[in-house]
Amino acid sequence: MRAAPARDVFDPGAIVAQDVKQGPDLIEEAGPGAHRPLDDRFGRTLTYLRVSLTERCNLRCEYCALPGAQPRFDRNELLRPEEFDQLLAVFRGLGIRHVRFTGGEPLLYPGLAERVIQARALGFPQVSLTTNGYLLARHASALASAGLDRINVSLDSLDRDQFARITRGGDLRHVLRGLERARALMGRIKLNVVLLRDRNLDELPTLVAFAVAQGFDIQFIETMPLGQAGSAAVTERYVSAAIAHARIAEHYTLQPLSHAFDRGPANRFLVEGTGTRVGFISPISDRFCASCNRLRLTATGRLVYCLGHTDGVDLREEVRGGQTVERLAALIRARVWQEKPERHGFTEDGHAVLVRMMAVGG
Repeated sequence: MRAAPARDVFDPGAIVAQDVKQGPDLIEEAGPGAHRPLDDRFGRTLTYLRVSLTERCNLRCEYCALPGAQPRFDRNELLRPEEFDQLLAVFRGLGIRHVRFTGGEPLLYPGLAERVIQARALGFPQVSLTTNGYLLARHASALASAGLDRINVSLDSLDRDQFARITRGGDLRHVLRGLERARALMGRIKLNVVLLRDRNLDELPTLVAFAVAQGFDIQFIETMPLGQAGSAAVTERYVSAAIAHARIAEHYTLQPLSHAFDRGPANRFLVEGTGTRVGFISPISDRFCASCNRLRLTATGRLVYCLGHTDGVDLREEVRGGQTVERLAALIRARVWQEKPERHGFTEDGHAVLVRMMAVGG
């Protein structure tokens, strides 16, 4: 039987003092040098990594998935816990400052708290989570103890019947209990609302009122041609962020805020007289690609450069093939420089042109 390839002893801090050549050159071994940012050829610095821990979800939201359909993967195709941790260490050494755990639904991943603990140990300045909140009451205490910074919870409606229609059978009470528990244990909580013309357009001021009353932040997101549900989400249900802003401004005074430190895509406002911040994310009506600072790692170990493109690189086989930390860092740096696109491909002359699974972490 052939022996397994030799592997260096993995040291999470090893790449902090390592570097590789910038640009589209062939991958080179890292050598001593300054810790430089991870850049692309369009002048953007990548500081934000979204990590999809699982492909599974316990809701089947209309804008994301077909009824009853779940992605199917052989267990061996999914990254193992130690492989997630190894790749996180590589990305931290490449200057990633913010790691966000996503899914599918990350609360279905049994090792979520351990991944948060490890991300903290690696020195990420910000560790956050996006969840549908359905199991949050059960896990909030462990996540707070693990050092989770911030949490985004999907909440597309406060009407129980409407929530059940959007999620195809979900019970709003589970999410509200999770929010109540998380509020008692964590810092800032942000609500994510996908704008849907036929479901929640008239409910936007009510959602803001709920956020103000609870001390939450809230952001409204234009629906995108993503997931199994496909481009119908845009062509039939689309609401622009400008329309959402106008609806809310009829009830609240919104004071503009500067962008967050990680240059996220939301246009942010403060609700006058409160501590609640309202954001509007507009990938369709107002592309924000020029300031994109993020990458996505799927549960199967594929690094995806853009939510609106299929380009990416398989890091799972590189890790399992025994690549050193330096070679992994060099591969990522070179491929991001060569292949991260200048802009997404969601629309072309106003029409959706791409359908993707949401398992790339949203």
